[in-house]
Amino acid sequence: MISSELIFGLAFFFQCVIGVVGNSLLLILYGYIAFKKPQEKKPMDLILAHLTVANIATLFTRGIPEIMFCFGMRSILNDLGCKVVLYIYRIFRGLSVCTTSLLSMFQAIIISPNNSVWARIKVKTPKYILHCFLCVWVANALINIRVIEATEAIKNDNISRYNYIAHFYMVRAPNENKSAVAFLFALTLHDFIFHFLMGLSSTYMVLLLYRHSKQVQHIYSNSNSSRSFPEIKVTQTILLLVSCFVLFYWINNCCTLYVSFHFEKKVEVETIGAFFGGCYPALSPLLLIGSDSRIGKLHFIPGKEKRHHKDFVNGLVNY
Repeated sequence: MISSELIFGLAFFFQCVIGVVGNSLLLILYGYIAFKKPQEKKPMDLILAHLTVANIATLFTRGIPEIMFCFGMRSILNDLGCKVVLYIYRIFRGLSVCTTSLLSMFQAIIISPNNSVWARIKVKTPKYILHCFLCVWVANALINIRVIEATEAIKNDNISRYNYIAHFYMVRAPNENKSAVAFLFALTLHDFIFHFLMGLSSTYMVLLLYRHSKQVQHIYSNSNSSRSFPEIKVTQTILLLVSCFVLFYWINNCCTLYVSFHFEKKVEVETIGAFFGGCYPALSPLLLIGSDSRIGKLHFIPGKEKRHHKDFVNGLVNY
């Protein structure tokens, strides 16, 4: 009979492989477009590239430790290793929240009508992307500093003073002091603000595209399905991306809260929560690859480049 740990280990392994390969491919594609085909570059590519980096780091710092645990490699990280891994994971998990929210807000501003209140800042928005990145990096790095202080490697001693116990590390229960309260407040406020902005901008964008599709629907023939409308495709991609993020984020949070406050600690719940926490970084590049029409036009693959060159030469000869 196959053990549950082996099943979880294989699930994490394939999740990491799919996620890292997909995000790496997207990162390479955006770099190729930026340097080789700048005429096809979009300001949004910088945000998407930042999201892929956050996804890769999240998968490495969360998925690989889970794979090692499931395949029997226990107690391989000391206190310093646990602090570093968890701190990096928390930063990039927060950056994933911020970047997804920023992507949604950026898209909403870009597609807004020219007579709307966003028209004035539409042209200036790409100039502030790097400034936004700097702000969210600093904010997430500062908010999660307490993780370094509260995290320790699992040891065979009294664990009653810990309220969260994972496979490799333990997090001390926050005392009734100002730093603990400030940490929890900052963490909650951070997630609430970016989730609220994400939901607000996505709702605005969906309503805007739906209204636009209704206005131009009469110019399409009845034989065309609604899927042929580019607005509908963009709307579906946005809805899927944001919906997947919210769904997996809150499943992971619910599992974390259960493990934190339930008296009987269950390793399976922590493992399931970690798996759902890695679903968004693994699946989001698949959604982005499927929705980007520029990918099918690229000719950077050697074999494809040769065929393209051969067709070009044959065309000149025939001409």
